[in-house]
Amino acid sequence: MAETTSGSPELQKIDLISFLKDLFYRLRRLWWILIVTTVVTALGFYFATSTTYTPVYEATATAAVHTVSAATADNRTTAEQLGSIFPSILTSGALSNVVAADLGQRSVPGTIRCSNISGTNLLTISVTSGNAETAYRVLQSVIRNYPSVAQFVVGRTELTVIEDGGIPKDTGRATTIRGSVRRGALIGFAVGLAILLLYAVTFRTIRTEEDLKRILNVESLGTLPYIKKKKRRKSDREELNILFNREHSNYIESMRVIRTRVSRRMEGKKVLMVTSSVPGEGKSTVAANLAVSMSRKGRGVILVDCDLRAPSQNRIFSLPEEAPGLYDVLTGKASLEDALSPVKDMKGKLTNISVISGSKGTDAKHISLLTSDAMKGLLQVLKARTDLVILDTPPSAMLADAMMLVRETDAVAYVILSDFARQRYILKGVEELMNADAPLIGCILNGGKSAKTGYGYKKYGYGYGYGYGYGYGSGYSSYEEK
Repeated sequence: MAETTSGSPELQKIDLISFLKDLFYRLRRLWWILIVTTVVTALGFYFATSTTYTPVYEATATAAVHTVSAATADNRTTAEQLGSIFPSILTSGALSNVVAADLGQRSVPGTIRCSNISGTNLLTISVTSGNAETAYRVLQSVIRNYPSVAQFVVGRTELTVIEDGGIPKDTGRATTIRGSVRRGALIGFAVGLAILLLYAVTFRTIRTEEDLKRILNVESLGTLPYIKKKKRRKSDREELNILFNREHSNYIESMRVIRTRVSRRMEGKKVLMVTSSVPGEGKSTVAANLAVSMSRKGRGVILVDCDLRAPSQNRIFSLPEEAPGLYDVLTGKASLEDALSPVKDMKGKLTNISVISGSKGTDAKHISLLTSDAMKGLLQVLKARTDLVILDTPPSAMLADAMMLVRETDAVAYVILSDFARQRYILKGVEELMNADAPLIGCILNGGKSAKTGYGYKKYGYGYGYGYGYGYGSGYSSYEEK
């Protein structure tokens, strides 16, 4: 297996092509994040701008300026000079004082601007204010009172108003809000993209068989396609069990491939452990369906639910909850015959499968029973009476339960749910097994995509998980155990 220590160069190095592929995958799968951040931010800017917007009214007039003197009335050069000089006159402090006094104010209740149309004596005069009528009154006062200031600078002049815009209307609200929404949308899109980039960098998972080989250097036993759970009535079966449901041909065929590879690697061996990295990866369902697939080849299979904290095989096979379980056998409260539950198919016919369930409500302090002499003796008995014993154990990366059974097993199959557990949890789980000299025969990619099959995987809207009290992630597989 590849180096798994957290400080190794292999984990620190980020392959650019792999990163870009991962980012593209996140964009395709989590595109809604971009939509949400863009829309939410745009709406936020819209409401912020629309509630705080202060209207600004601009009254405008276009006027021609010329001297009153007949000698210079037709002199174009003089007219152009007046056009260039007058803006400074109309916006001067002297005129502002006169206008303020004319309006009975201490200061001009608005802003006066004036510009010259180059090469002419035409002026554009504008007054902006928060009140439309005030802006227009100031404009009229400027036109009316300019002679008292201009005569001291250029002599007697006249302004001939060519165009008067009248009382202005607020035309800037729509433009301002539209611009604000546009800025908000751009910011929201950038935030969403940053989130996806950060997610792609930090949330490194395993999605394909190629990832298994590249990251773990562990053989792949096969890939199981994602099966979307149908909405059913509470009385109907909810778990994926190919013993009762044969409509998922892709899944059944993939399980046959896994069965063949497991059988080849376990030739002459009898005890198989099925485990995973973290809760929610579907390993109990995989163990159950592998048992069914093995039984269809005529092999006798005993499936032991070794999860004393959160057993699930009773539910998967629709067995009575009150049936004695592994804990009862190990503590002598029930005999093996009482705990062995034969499994029947949909027609009520007995199969080659028997299940020893986990014991409901078992306290975690009894987990040490898994390493007891009673457990060792039980496994010896089971091996003597059947062809294959499958042990469904808790996750190896978070709990020590699976490690307790490693010495009693002949092979370990490691289930990895595609794009679910972080790489560090997977590496830790595999490393724990390797340190315990576990006979790891390969990994099963659950709900993944195989280069050979092309089965795709997507995972939304399902919430099944363990009750261990370990708050690991969300978005559990659609057919994982509770």
